[in-house]
Amino acid sequence: MKQFSTKMIAAFLAKGYLTRPQLHRVKELQAQTSCSLGKALWSLNLVSKTEFLTLASAVTNLPTLTEWLKSSGNVLDFSLAKAFKTQELIQCGFFPCHWQPETNHLVVVVTEADNQTVHQTIQRVWQQAQVQEILATEDQLLNLIVEKNLQNQLLQEGQLTLAQWQEAQALHESTGSSLGSILTRLSYLRPIDYLQTLSQLTDFPIFSHLVGTDFLSIDSHLIQSFDPQVLIQDLFFPIAWLNDHTIMVMVQDPLDLEVETKIYAQNPGVEIVKVLGTESDITVMVDRFYRKDLTQKAIYQLLARSPKESAARVFTAPQILLGYIGFLALWAGLIANWQATLVFLLIAVNFFFVVSILFKFSLSMIGSFEQTRQITDQNIAELDNQSLPIYTILVPVYNEPEVIPILLKALSQLDYPQEKLDVLLLLEEKDLVTIEAARAANPPRYVRFIYIPDSQPKTKPKACNYGLAFARGDYLTIYDAEDIPDPDQLKKAILAFKKGSKSLVCVQAALNYFNRDENFLTRMFTLEYSYWFDYLLPGLEALGLPIPLGGTSNHFRTDRLRELGAWDPFNVTEDADLGIRASQRGYTVGVINSTTYEEANCRFKNWIRQRSRWIKGYMQTWLVHNRHPYKSLKTLGLKNWLSYQFFIGGHILGFLCSPILWLLLLAELITQANFIEKLLPSWMIYISLFNLIFGNAIGIYLNMIAMFRRKYYKLSLYALLNPLYWQLHSMAAYMALWQLFTKPFYWEKTLHGISKFTKPSSVKMST
Repeated sequence: MKQFSTKMIAAFLAKGYLTRPQLHRVKELQAQTSCSLGKALWSLNLVSKTEFLTLASAVTNLPTLTEWLKSSGNVLDFSLAKAFKTQELIQCGFFPCHWQPETNHLVVVVTEADNQTVHQTIQRVWQQAQVQEILATEDQLLNLIVEKNLQNQLLQEGQLTLAQWQEAQALHESTGSSLGSILTRLSYLRPIDYLQTLSQLTDFPIFSHLVGTDFLSIDSHLIQSFDPQVLIQDLFFPIAWLNDHTIMVMVQDPLDLEVETKIYAQNPGVEIVKVLGTESDITVMVDRFYRKDLTQKAIYQLLARSPKESAARVFTAPQILLGYIGFLALWAGLIANWQATLVFLLIAVNFFFVVSILFKFSLSMIGSFEQTRQITDQNIAELDNQSLPIYTILVPVYNEPEVIPILLKALSQLDYPQEKLDVLLLLEEKDLVTIEAARAANPPRYVRFIYIPDSQPKTKPKACNYGLAFARGDYLTIYDAEDIPDPDQLKKAILAFKKGSKSLVCVQAALNYFNRDENFLTRMFTLEYSYWFDYLLPGLEALGLPIPLGGTSNHFRTDRLRELGAWDPFNVTEDADLGIRASQRGYTVGVINSTTYEEANCRFKNWIRQRSRWIKGYMQTWLVHNRHPYKSLKTLGLKNWLSYQFFIGGHILGFLCSPILWLLLLAELITQANFIEKLLPSWMIYISLFNLIFGNAIGIYLNMIAMFRRKYYKLSLYALLNPLYWQLHSMAAYMALWQLFTKPFYWEKTLHGISKFTKPSSVKMST
């Protein structure tokens, strides 16, 4: 062993893989921990395991396992390993795999050559055996011990049928996912049953069996030395130091050596004693020990990182000062010359209306021809399932147990490998009714329950921020509990990211309603959303303008989402804010040709609550991103800055001013006093008439064209009622304005599950 190490060190020095100072670090680590040369080298991140194996083969002239298997006549005999305890094989790093009786040669897979402990262990069983070594990495050795014996174990004990095993094997080969995740996600095995089998094969104990015994003592100081995001991403949890150089660690997959890499990064050369746990076990432990920190981060991360981007403060001192100055100037103007002041205000409002109308009309015309992110069925068919990453889906649910069945059915219809789905059901910890409904529904194995700590503000973005800490996917999306997305939506999002530029941080799927024919509100809501997502947002994308995101079905690169600071828990329209914030950081947002069907509000009070919250969030967003207008102008550029002002600000001003202008017109018509002609110059009257006639005509026209792309022809006559529907927005806008001053962070809860419809029609959007 010592001779082998000496040769290896000389070879690494000669090839430049190792410097003298690095060699000194290696020897220090070996002296401290008594670890092998290989473990010292890769735990210090000086060489990879593959590099070590390749060089070891060259130095010793021993074949690697891969090379040996390629030689004709060489086959593995797994029955030989039964002569040893599994723990012996793992700790010593060997696996007897082939016996040649005519020569008494025993072929043994080893992780390091010339290990006397291996030879002594073998001699104890076969005294006359002549050992012939072949080299392998630790993960190859563990695969020999576990996966090659897994089939026999499961089939012999009757836990699986042959057909189930063959299906799992086929999925393993086509997707690259581990057999364990496939078997449990298909519900062929319960996670605890799979762990029981692994425990029998490896002699590793099971975490849940140790809980409450003297064998389990949890070290909170050790736990806090690890980043919870790393623990969730790689599914392990450090439990305690057993001695100065040995750590007990809970792992879901003992074959995943990435866990060891992460532990060695902080504790080079330590011995790792593994305990088996489920994904839920690890999630619960992370939540238990990091709960306070994760809650603080969910609420205050953006505020601490960038206070100017947070809506935690509604009005800044300069905005308050500017508001007072404006108010005093208005009063002074009315006192000095009330007629001229009113004329000026009406001119300003009408000018803003004209620009806003023309801007939205132009966007819609461009959006009607925009086909930039059209993902076809052929594109999806060509997608390699092995290349698909883990995809996280956040589903915030609060006080709505009735929608749980809709949610689970929609998730089950997604065209995505189940073992690569990471669904986090975000449940408020005191919402016992919904929690019980979710448990009773017996959700699939890919659904994890995340209990959101009871704290203020109690908002959807805070829940999503907390859930983000437990996300394992490279990509992430949000679905509301009643959402029914197109089955291929996740794959379309991945293809859009692959085709898009590096700056593409998010793609938005269209939203529409499955209960559009229920009543007046649902029909108008459907016309509005069809126009918004099928025409307006594609127009913004085509011109490269900031896109305010919808509250659901926005798909993110998870790392970029974290980089942006995630959602603002103090903004009640957190999605629109995030879209603008992404643009200010130089990122782009796109749209994809996929639809998520939701439940449209079918009750007036419920609709007002929901719409007032949205408009209040638009007000918050407009205030936040106008705290430093000149800086925003420099960051966004003139085109994007003006787009933001007219798109976000235009909606707010339009909703607030519309009833005032209508009241003036009605007063003129009823009294026939002609006071408007006396008050305004003639050219201003023509602009006002243009806004009245052309503006409403455009609104009706845009609602009408919205129905054609989706073939909702029965809604055509309802487009004529758009001016009336607009006044409902104005009612919600004044409610939002009042709450902006009185309770800015209050989340108006929208009731779901109240529609008599439960599923979408089989209408596919024309592309």
